[in-house]
Amino acid sequence: MTRTTAYMDDEARLLELIEERVVEHGGDLGGWTARSGDDLKLFDGRISLRAEILDDGDEKPVVHAHVFATLHDDGGEVLDACVIGMGTDRDAALGQAAIIWMQGVGAPIRSFLDGREVCMASRMEVGGGRAYAGPFFPRGLDDRAVAALDDSLPWFRYAAASAPPRRVHLAKVSVSTGSGTGWTRQMEIGGHDILHTDADWPAGVASSAAGYLTRFAVFELSPAEIARRGELDRTILHFAGHYAGGGFTDELVEEMVRQGFDPDLVHETEMISTIAFGRHFFEPRGVVYPPTIIRARADGRVEADVPLLSLPAYTRARALAPRLEQTLAPDDFVSLCCHSAESGAILKAMESDGDVDLTALTFAPCAVPDRDASPETMDAALRLQQRGMDERLPAPPVKPWWKLW
Repeated sequence: MTRTTAYMDDEARLLELIEERVVEHGGDLGGWTARSGDDLKLFDGRISLRAEILDDGDEKPVVHAHVFATLHDDGGEVLDACVIGMGTDRDAALGQAAIIWMQGVGAPIRSFLDGREVCMASRMEVGGGRAYAGPFFPRGLDDRAVAALDDSLPWFRYAAASAPPRRVHLAKVSVSTGSGTGWTRQMEIGGHDILHTDADWPAGVASSAAGYLTRFAVFELSPAEIARRGELDRTILHFAGHYAGGGFTDELVEEMVRQGFDPDLVHETEMISTIAFGRHFFEPRGVVYPPTIIRARADGRVEADVPLLSLPAYTRARALAPRLEQTLAPDDFVSLCCHSAESGAILKAMESDGDVDLTALTFAPCAVPDRDASPETMDAALRLQQRGMDERLPAPPVKPWWKLW
């Protein structure tokens, strides 16, 4: 995707349209505005906007815009909103993008700044801190399905677990369905920096028409979580940068603990983050994985169906994997991606059959222990895993009674 002079002219036009829409709306979105060059100040100068229009190679009147909002009240945090506008011509598409930004992004930002709901924004549970979501924007869905979608649904679940170590974040969800089929949710944080797919989103209603909808939310992490998230990222990057193959992992873990890394985070990195690296490598090759794992807990409990997207050690590793793929030597990155038990099973299948169909492989959820989980608890987790595998196997054919002896 590229930018051209024509698209730069569109960027100025988009900011002009956003300013016009905000001024026309007034009310809770009011305050003085000022536009100069590629900068637009809104809400009495509390935020500044700039825009980028990306060329997707599509000649249709569709605008793919990124609007960057700098929050001057919050230390200059920048929120990147990916907005798609459609219309009968280019200016109409820019106008729709402006409306979507004002209602879907601008209103949650103003709500977050003021600590109250404004302009159809609503409070939302995202990570325990302040969070406000805008209205959603449906395209193609039937009216009955749209009317049934409300704030009780898990629109932004796992968003906080995915966020990098900063205070204020913008999440975007795109939820789509075919005619009469289930729903798939894609969640982005920071524009396209973080992208997760939730293949079975519980909308609780079917749509007779194929379509999708988008929704944005502004949320914050607590100071304690920011610090822990920063330490987790540091741990993941150090582990990945010093990984020297599975035979040396124990030595690496011990050395990291001696250097002062948190032992629990080091353990989560070895056990959970490496699952993320393996999936980053093999998913583009057609491998389909279960979305959950089994946890053997230090207190003796066994937890089934723990969503990987709820675990920061997994989601942050997925977010950091593209960066590591660019900075590590190719062989080192591949070695890191092949550390997990899932990747080991794939390699064994490939060794036994050079033409193995990776799309046909079936995986049970991994059993993953806490750092201090007992062997007995891990054995119980493995038994649960085995039961799940047995249930997935086809039942053997029943012999006719005359062949039973």
